[in-house]
Amino acid sequence: MLNGLKIRELRNMKGYTTLDVSNFTQISKSYIEELERGTKHNPSFMKVVLLADALGVKVDELVVRE
Repeated sequence: MLNGLKIRELRNMKGYTTLDVSNFTQISKSYIEELERGTKHNPSFMKVVLLADALGVKVDELVVRE
């Protein structure tokens, strides 16, 4: 499962808005906001890769292990 709080934390650390990340990844701003709030839980692997690249981290850093 994706860690939405980690996405928000990393995005804020970089000084990015959700619109910035949306522009970098071509993932809609509203979808990113839903991921951060935890209302979306299982995005495609490609979306996770795009988010990780935009935030400058490895995919593992965005995933919660259960």
